[in-house]
Amino acid sequence: MKSLKTLVVWSLIFLWILPVLAQTSSHNSEDSLTLDKSIRTGVLDNGLTYFIKPLENSNQQITMNFLVKVGSQDEQQHELNFAHHIEHLSFRPSANFPDGLKNNSKILSQFGMNMYDIYGRTGAGVTRYFYNVPYENEEAINTGLLWFKDIASGLDLTKKSIDRERGVLLQEYRGGVASRAQKTAYNDVHSTLFSRVNSKKSFSSHNRNFPHQDLQKFYKKWYRPHQMVVVIVGNINNTEKVEESIKSIFHELKSSQNKVDPKGKEQSNPKSEKNFTSVVRNSNGNSSYEFKAVNMYLFYKHKVDKKKDEGLGRLQRQIQGEIVTDILKTRFNESSKIDDRTTIYSSYTPVWDIPSDMLTITINTELQYEKVALENTLYILRQFVEYGITEEEFKNAKDNILETLESYNTSKNRYWVNEIENYSVNSEALPSNKNEIITNWLSKLSAEEINRLIQEIIKPLPDKIGMIFPPNSESPLTSKKNTQDLIEKKSLEKVYPYEPKTDISNLLTRKQIDCLPTGENLKGEAGKLDSKVYTLQNGSRLILKPMTNKGSNTLTIRGFSPYGASCFPKEEYNSTMFATSIIRSLGVGSYEKKDFKNFYENTESIKMGFNPYIFSNESGFESEVSIKELDEFLQLLYLYFTKPRKDQGAFENWKKGYLHDAKYIINPSNDIIDALKKVTRDSTRLPIASDLVKASQRVNLDVAHRNYKELFGDMGNFTFIVTGDFDSDSVLTAFQKYVGNIPSNSRTICTDKNKTIEIPDGPKYYELSASDLYGTENSFYGIRFIHKPSSKKVWQEELKVRVLGMVLNSLVYDLRAKEELSLYKFSAGGYFNRRAQRFEIQFRFSCLPEQLPNIREKTKKIIENLKEGNISEKVFENEKTRIRSIYTPRALNQPSYIAKKLYKYYRFEEPPIASSAIENYLKDLTFKEIIQTASTYLKPEYMHELKME
Repeated sequence: MKSLKTLVVWSLIFLWILPVLAQTSSHNSEDSLTLDKSIRTGVLDNGLTYFIKPLENSNQQITMNFLVKVGSQDEQQHELNFAHHIEHLSFRPSANFPDGLKNNSKILSQFGMNMYDIYGRTGAGVTRYFYNVPYENEEAINTGLLWFKDIASGLDLTKKSIDRERGVLLQEYRGGVASRAQKTAYNDVHSTLFSRVNSKKSFSSHNRNFPHQDLQKFYKKWYRPHQMVVVIVGNINNTEKVEESIKSIFHELKSSQNKVDPKGKEQSNPKSEKNFTSVVRNSNGNSSYEFKAVNMYLFYKHKVDKKKDEGLGRLQRQIQGEIVTDILKTRFNESSKIDDRTTIYSSYTPVWDIPSDMLTITINTELQYEKVALENTLYILRQFVEYGITEEEFKNAKDNILETLESYNTSKNRYWVNEIENYSVNSEALPSNKNEIITNWLSKLSAEEINRLIQEIIKPLPDKIGMIFPPNSESPLTSKKNTQDLIEKKSLEKVYPYEPKTDISNLLTRKQIDCLPTGENLKGEAGKLDSKVYTLQNGSRLILKPMTNKGSNTLTIRGFSPYGASCFPKEEYNSTMFATSIIRSLGVGSYEKKDFKNFYENTESIKMGFNPYIFSNESGFESEVSIKELDEFLQLLYLYFTKPRKDQGAFENWKKGYLHDAKYIINPSNDIIDALKKVTRDSTRLPIASDLVKASQRVNLDVAHRNYKELFGDMGNFTFIVTGDFDSDSVLTAFQKYVGNIPSNSRTICTDKNKTIEIPDGPKYYELSASDLYGTENSFYGIRFIHKPSSKKVWQEELKVRVLGMVLNSLVYDLRAKEELSLYKFSAGGYFNRRAQRFEIQFRFSCLPEQLPNIREKTKKIIENLKEGNISEKVFENEKTRIRSIYTPRALNQPSYIAKKLYKYYRFEEPPIASSAIENYLKDLTFKEIIQTASTYLKPEYMHELKME
């Protein structure tokens, strides 16, 4: 079991494992805040702290962070979202940057930087500002330090500036309209149970109406030097010079006389907290497409003796807590194999709005099953307390942590940035021999210690309980008394020792494998890019391109057929397009979806499973697999191609799954994309938002299953491409055995495998209604220009259109940065749509209704100015630099990129282009060529404009 190599583990690593002592025994008295001696640090007289970490073996980039120890947990209710508001203002005009730094292409371009190298994030207890420099440059570093200084004391906090950002923050809040009901209910639960969490019920009115003076006071209170940390990590040659720059730039900051306690909010008004709350989630749109989800949260407070929580004691507790939750995760996963309506999660590491030292159990289920789900969860927890963990479970969890520790890459900037933040913000030790200390302690940790911890934390009755129900649920668990009575009753029932379930060891039995002959020796023919092309016994084609790629044992594997949903009658289109999603949910062979859970998790490279796709004019898959797991992957492929399951009950659960996930799928910005695809007749792929959810409910299982078998059973039309560092003979043998023995039905009749999509003439203007699956106060606006390529040699045009899209995106950003429009979700881009065989340049905006006419007018002005060349050439140079940083020699020669080149040739007959030709073309690309490209593609007759409200 390697389950800790997941998000839980990385959370453990970066949030809790990093604090360590300089000794391995808790009896040692050495300073618990030992710092790695390779880090230069100091505290200025005003209280500001700085850290400089040179990395000789890193890449050239230097990462600069500015940390301010304030976040959402430090806000009082009348200060809701203030920390986030200030973070936004940091990218607006400031003392040293009257036009703002993020959008100042003139300054950034001279350092080889762009707007994406500067960003910020507001957390629960710290606000982070990021400034990434490509290489050591004194002027670039000092510019970043000046920006940090402006954040500390030079922001524009006038009423006009504060008011201007209100609309942007409102747009950010409104962006998740589909999940708003769930987020609101979640916040209601946690703000009731924990005093440190503010209620967001009044966010919109508060955002519009709070006195600007309150934000000024908040800034003055928290943005003080002793709350601030400067971190600089990377390939730094002159540490002393950087240190002098920090001292010179920040010494003028005034120290604060009255210090604030960052933890004050957590301790405030504990009597207002409740230990039980039941919340009804508001209906969010058309109830016909609403999943009746129930969410339950059980909180178990771990009462810690702070005297024992120093040094290694704290480290022990946090690691032990994560071992507990990892083992619980496995047991919960096994339970979900029996009850596939319910998923259960556990966490001990603190998350956004839950205090530390808290075990949280989250139960997500379906209405009418909530009582059974809670009872099953309580049974597992009682089993956990009464019988403890097994030695095998403990060994697996501990080994996974040790394995992850060994994989640390201490030459990376991000590693040290996270380490230093934990040291400076969370008072966590950072000695030079950190890994050795952790490894030594873990080797001595026993299962008995974990079992004692379990008994300390998990009590018969949780400390706090939160419930979220759909409208009109009438569940007995909405009552505190009923819920507590159920818990108390279950605590008296007998439980039995845990017995681990048997995992899948082999996908195919030995007998099945023995019945698959390898076949005769095959001779390959010369293919493109020095590849070898083989024809397997069932008529499928295998293209092998071995490459020397030191340090990589990963194969890039792609299989495709030029046939898809367009081969079948129009009324079967949706069912066919959804077919692969259905089969992934139903399972293959004798295995259901739930049987694969632990199998995938116990692999290194197949964790995401096998993910086939069907588009209108193509079927196939794309995967990356380790060489040692190639056999398992090909067995999985064999089952998916030959034995798709058909189960009506599982199919109904699949449909419910789409309703359950609707709040994550649906997004008005994506609805705009779907609407633009619809009016321009692009049906090559499924929609991605509201129409996707609606279409899923109209799928016919019989049609989906039949057409899936038809497409994936026609092996004579399939081509498989393999690139990577491998031995051709062994890979060929494996493909002959598994892929070559897949029977071919050769029945698919499809004469129009690359049928041309007819493009409607422009200019056209469309007005559509927003989705009925959510309510929104916004307007949505989009433009799409469509033009057919003049020939199949599209690579140069594709690069120019992509740069054009990047230039447009930069210009569109000015609508927020310079024109002061309330925009948060907006973008522009250009690309070549291969499956529709056309170039597309697209804009999309989510905006306040009253600002839509202005946005429409200014967007068209941007287009006309670009066509006439009336923009700064620096914008082009910045985006050209950025795209050249993507198409580097190293990137162009990766196995995955070579695989794409082979795919383009064998699928679309596009000749492979030498990497040097791409590099040289981008190097020589001129501003004049981009202006000409704009004139070619941004013509009124190619334009389709859409408003959605």
